Amino acid sequence: MTAPVHAAKPYDTVSYARNLMLKHRISRILIVDDGRALGIVTKKDIGYRLRKNDPDWRFRLIDNEPLNRVMSGDIVSLSPDSSIRDALLLMITHKISGAPVIDLGIILGILTRTDVLRSQIVRELDVPVRELMHKPVVVTSSHSSAHVVDLMKKGEGAVIVVDDGSPVGIITDTDLAFYEERPDHAGSGTASGIMRSIIPSLPETARTGDAVALMQKNACTCVIVTGETGIIGIITRDDIIREVVL
Repeated sequence: MTAPVHAAKPYDTVSYARNLMLKHRISRILIVDDGRALGIVTKKDIGYRLRKNDPDWRFRLIDNEPLNRVMSGDIVSLSPDSSIRDALLLMITHKISGAPVIDLGIILGILTRTDVLRSQIVRELDVPVRELMHKPVVVTSSHSSAHVVDLMKKGEGAVIVVDDGSPVGIITDTDLAFYEERPDHAGSGTASGIMRSIIPSLPETARTGDAVALMQKNACTCVIVTGETGIIGIITRDDIIREVVL
């Protein structure tokens, strides 16, 4: 697990939580009041609220909202003696990517799927990436932000952006949550305005250890797999974790 846990209060703003996430390179903030955990806010909670084709997207009006209007109040927690496998099964069952570790009401830390990538159980996995990869979801640079959010709500870990058939960028929940209006992107509210142009990639001959190392190096949750014909697949952190559990 990671400790200490970065927390905010119920009436702190979404902007405050976003800044904490950016500063500490984390994807969730625990909402605490008087030492009691009330809820949790993740990058997805913020990014998915931006499913709009109007000025709210560009001007980020959500940034001024209190966290208690955005947070999830259903906290799924772990005990300090939970096994890694049990923790992963819990995350998969509840479709979450992290859970606080609590003992007798005291918050000890937080365990995320990214933390699990550093564990022995993952280091022991040695599988060709082509066996775990799946076909990437593709959008054009002019697709709307709403369309991208809808795709990712269906469980896609990342969306590849193409222009004239060639990949030009990638969009993850991090890009949605931390999107800012950038003058060099004219397509506000479109895929071209949200995407990152850097796409971590590996050849199809790579193995899971290579993918994990690249994810950790680039602080990302997915890697593009390339072959002789170009992009042939994508492997995500969750693909690797499912293989460990199953």
